[in-house]
Amino acid sequence: MFWIKLGLVLHTIAAGALTGSVTHHALVLARARRGQPSPRLQRLYPAVAAGCYLVVYVLGTLIYPRYRVAVRAEWLDDHAPWASVLFDLKENLATLLGPLVLAAVVLSRTEDPARPSRALLGCAAAVALGVWLNLLAGLIVVSMRSV
Repeated sequence: MFWIKLGLVLHTIAAGALTGSVTHHALVLARARRGQPSPRLQRLYPAVAAGCYLVVYVLGTLIYPRYRVAVRAEWLDDHAPWASVLFDLKENLATLLGPLVLAAVVLSRTEDPARPSRALLGCAAAVALGVWLNLLAGLIVVSMRSV
């Protein structure tokens, strides 16, 4: 059980780092669109986000079987079915965010930092919104019952 709890704590820390990196990336791109580019940060934040996303995803995959049996089946489905549904929505959104994170990395490497496109800014904003929703949903579910 110690390793599962440690995995959950590390998963949460990595999710916080992911949230920070995607939020900062969107903000730096918005500033660049207003004429104040920061080329180093415009390339750094998506790379950090990709690494954090991978860590969050792997750790989530490792703790998921324990969650599925010990938390969801034994408690959430009976006492808080809305939390089970929220968790499923969160997991599906997390999977859909993967390609958007990758797109942000590729676009941030190929575009001129002084003139980021609306597509890149939109991608970064969508990723930031999705990651924030996932972070909040995860915290709500784990506040109900954790592994």
